[in-house]
Amino acid sequence: MKKFFCLILASVFFVLTVGCSGSSSSVSILPPSRVGSSGIQASFENEYTMASALSEADVVARIEVGNWIAEDAELQKTYYEATVLQCFKGSIPTSFTLLQDGCSTGTLKGYPLFTSGNEFLVFLDEATGIDYDSPYWIIGSFMTILDVSYDNSGNRFYADRYGILGETIDIATNYALQEDTFTEVYARSVAADPIVQEMQYSYPFIFAESDLTPLLEGQ
Repeated sequence: MKKFFCLILASVFFVLTVGCSGSSSSVSILPPSRVGSSGIQASFENEYTMASALSEADVVARIEVGNWIAEDAELQKTYYEATVLQCFKGSIPTSFTLLQDGCSTGTLKGYPLFTSGNEFLVFLDEATGIDYDSPYWIIGSFMTILDVSYDNSGNRFYADRYGILGETIDIATNYALQEDTFTEVYARSVAADPIVQEMQYSYPFIFAESDLTPLLEGQ
């Protein structure tokens, strides 16, 4: 019954999205909501460090989230189109299906559903038993995600929402401690996705691309 309800919800949402957009094919399909109607609990066997995430993930990549595809309320999963912008480890199709823990009926605290345009660094394994093209799941859920943002000059930074992965990254310069850079990076993140401000992410760790890339590529 839950799966049937989700299929109906997806169909209605798709029709409304297409109906509002007319014949345009450039309008993004967004999730029905960003935060679930209830909270869900989850326990994880591992609290990943940067070293263990790099070691255990099949794929490490900078990606952009695309259209919302569907959700499964029974499994509490949401599915998105996604595009690989830069791959640091492994092999993955440029276009793939991204799985996220949570759906419109329940999300983890502080971990809202993704939306089109989100740019992340993620640590992925290929999923099995999923009826979507090239499905991949995030091995550490919210623990192994870094937001990708920019300063006013267009320099790329990787920002840790939760302070879990960041505290294990052996990089001397933490730009969260540099007020000017932090302000620019945070403002760009909020402009790209207002959920950053709504969730009150503090970004305790922010690393420059020039510092983090050698670590990702060296593994």
